[in-house]
Amino acid sequence: MKKLSVIGVIMILFSLVLTGCNGTNKESSDENNQEAETVNIAISDEPKAEQLDATTYNSSMAIYSAVYEPLVEYDEKGAFKPGLAASWEISEDGKKYIFYLNEKVKFSDGSPVDAEAVKFTIERAKFNNEMSSLQLLSNLEKIEVIDEQTIELTFTEISNQILAELCQTRPLRIMSPHSVEEEKVSGKFIEAIGSGAFMIKESSAEHVLMIPNPYYNDENPVNYQINFKMIEDGSSRTLALKSGEADIIGGTLGAVTDSDIGSFESDTEYNVVEFEGTMSHFLAFNPDNQELNTTLRNVIELAIDKASLSDKELVGLFRENVQYVSEVNQKAVTYDIEKAMSILESEGYAKNKAGYYEKDHQELSFDLVIQTTEFPEWKQQAELLENDLKKAGIKINITILDREGYYDALWKTKEYDLIFYRTYTDALLPYNFLNSLYHNTEEEHGVLANDEVLSQLLDEFGQVIDEQQKQQIADKLFKRISDETLAIPIDYKDEKFVVSDKISEFSYSGLSDSPIDYKNLMVK
Repeated sequence: MKKLSVIGVIMILFSLVLTGCNGTNKESSDENNQEAETVNIAISDEPKAEQLDATTYNSSMAIYSAVYEPLVEYDEKGAFKPGLAASWEISEDGKKYIFYLNEKVKFSDGSPVDAEAVKFTIERAKFNNEMSSLQLLSNLEKIEVIDEQTIELTFTEISNQILAELCQTRPLRIMSPHSVEEEKVSGKFIEAIGSGAFMIKESSAEHVLMIPNPYYNDENPVNYQINFKMIEDGSSRTLALKSGEADIIGGTLGAVTDSDIGSFESDTEYNVVEFEGTMSHFLAFNPDNQELNTTLRNVIELAIDKASLSDKELVGLFRENVQYVSEVNQKAVTYDIEKAMSILESEGYAKNKAGYYEKDHQELSFDLVIQTTEFPEWKQQAELLENDLKKAGIKINITILDREGYYDALWKTKEYDLIFYRTYTDALLPYNFLNSLYHNTEEEHGVLANDEVLSQLLDEFGQVIDEQQKQQIADKLFKRISDETLAIPIDYKDEKFVVSDKISEFSYSGLSDSPIDYKNLMVK
């Protein structure tokens, strides 16, 4: 009996050693995750992790980059650098792209990130976004797998935005075919399987807990887990950080006001981190409102004291670090309330007893729509703008909508005269932003403009390869926006975050919509 007991002990010990050596063993992995520090990240909207299909727009923008990686990335200065694609080639005519994949990368289920997975992702993105204006989807003619690590994309026409579109947070980050039923392009989504730093462990309407992907970074995973928490109100996000409920707040994840951020600057328990951004916040106009013509839009800009809205010098829609912006293709409009009123009077407007201008018994009164869930500072800026325009004899009625109602007004109902909005992350390369919002189609005018000249310039820009030609067209594009007052800047936004002392190092990814560099995030 004694001999058997020793053998039994040896076998048990041997078994334990084998289990400990198996880095991908589920039980071992679960134990490690239970010991891993949890980083709580406040986000402004419901995560909807059960719908985190890389090729759709169904989940919170904030959580895509935790699970999925792009073929191409931006570097700190907005140039392209390798992502899942180690390198690429572009044909001289701009119609063919060949991508050579990093052969070491695996998805979180251990399967390879290969050419077939890339082909599957792009075909699924095209299937799920039939009306997309993205060149990669709308101009795609065929996809050919050359070998396991090489894929070739051919387009029907010059497509000069492919690399920029691949950098975006969605809908072209690469997902495993195992994520859907029967690995079919049209298959029902089952689970999020990507090559990013994390995989989903549990989720609800209020949060999503993600644990390290054991195959990430050539099987050198991060040593912490993350918990995205939905906290809709900006002030509540600030309180969550102070109470320890959150460890990271700010940026597009869940913005907080500058005054709230300032309250942390002298507190050693927190670290305020700031990075130069590329995003602009601006005032836009409903193109269906015929009264808001070029002259009246210009009057409104003249009557707004931009110095009270931002500590930046606001020159045009795009800030100076955005590609193709120059000192001459955007013009600064100086605050001049007397000139604004003089123009109105020359147009036949006269002030009524209430102090507002009117013509033909029609008072100059406009509805301004904003939301404060994502951008809490908009309330104060809207009130400052309302006061400025009141001095100029223009009445502004502010309507604050919830997030869903706001986007319904912008994209669907069009129930606004004026609206605050923001440029996209890919404002580094502003064509996609302008094309999605200012370009007229055969069916309808643009979301924020009805300008055929601007639409024609956008078409021309999308068809050239030569950088000098691009700059020449961009000069005309930006000048047209300025001359026609199709957008009035109200702020240039830097990326500001506040983190708890649990975070010893916080790095910005360079992309506003997926701002955290998880590989370089250091947790105490």
